[in-house]
Amino acid sequence: MTLKERFDARGFAVNKYAKAYGVTHPILSGVLSGMYSGKNTPENGATRKIIMQLKKDKVWIGRLPWEV
Repeated sequence: MTLKERFDARGFAVNKYAKAYGVTHPILSGVLSGMYSGKNTPENGATRKIIMQLKKDKVWIGRLPWEV
């Protein structure tokens, strides 16, 4: 199951989730599609912030990319 499928299965909506956690829709979509991993992205920590929140919400499974 992909990250996007797990996100959808939990009943989250991309726009509402992004707005609730203070990130932009393109950042969240990029994370869900696998385009952003939290390493080497100059988005003021927004990518890491949303990945950590996805982990808390049990959408992200496993270690965080920058912990490896």
